[in-house]
Amino acid sequence: MFCKGTKKDSLLCELISNHSINSDSFVLSLKWEGKAPKAGQFFMIKPCRSSVYLPRPISIFEYISYQNIVKFLIVKAGNGTKELSQLKPGEKVRLTGPFGNAWEQFLPQNVLDGSGKAGLVGGSAGIAPLAALVAEKPDFNFYFFAGFKNGFENNEEEAATIGAGIKAKKLILTAEDGKNALHGKVTDYLFDLESYSVIFACGSPAFLNAVKKKCEAKNVPCYISMESRMACGAGACLGCSIPTNNGNKQVCADGPIFLSTEVLHE
Repeated sequence: MFCKGTKKDSLLCELISNHSINSDSFVLSLKWEGKAPKAGQFFMIKPCRSSVYLPRPISIFEYISYQNIVKFLIVKAGNGTKELSQLKPGEKVRLTGPFGNAWEQFLPQNVLDGSGKAGLVGGSAGIAPLAALVAEKPDFNFYFFAGFKNGFENNEEEAATIGAGIKAKKLILTAEDGKNALHGKVTDYLFDLESYSVIFACGSPAFLNAVKKKCEAKNVPCYISMESRMACGAGACLGCSIPTNNGNKQVCADGPIFLSTEVLHE
């Protein structure tokens, strides 16, 4: 069952590569012959070889249209993602999607015409859907803020994690341990917010709340991509409901991207 009369593709896809970045994160590249995804959208992912009952919702990291390849940046966080990290090239994975709204729906006209700029603010794996936007629209005025707990060991690890975000007009990289990056939290470096036409953000609830408060204090439009556990990805199970100013909404069917002033954080 899929919400709002929108049927999604559900395909068995070949794993092209599984690139281990470090002990915590990896990138899956899969062949995708279904509808082209947009930056900000996500898939429900489940390998054929799996002991986990439910698929995992994961945002796209990059879509290479001429090769029909979709990439996912994944951080190990439980049995489901651990299984994904152990997949070998050639194995089959079921992808269902793409689900959700897309960043491009919320780009202001002055960013579209090149006279304005957008700030993309990501924490840890939350950088994935933002990097996808840079890959999708490489010539736009995007200022990419990427924050991590620990800095990268080398340039190769940084490039693999940031992905297309490296091609943004400006990259601001932070690490709480200060290793090979600006020292501190990425939200500490959100200066001159009034100069941005819009802020897009993705990360943990606490991270999003910090970005939300900074933007709202300066009256800067801010859209946040919410993370949530979900079973169906289509709004049928109501497992990803969140409170908003307009009543409860489903992250999968109504989001995952919401205007920050609409979302009620504790």
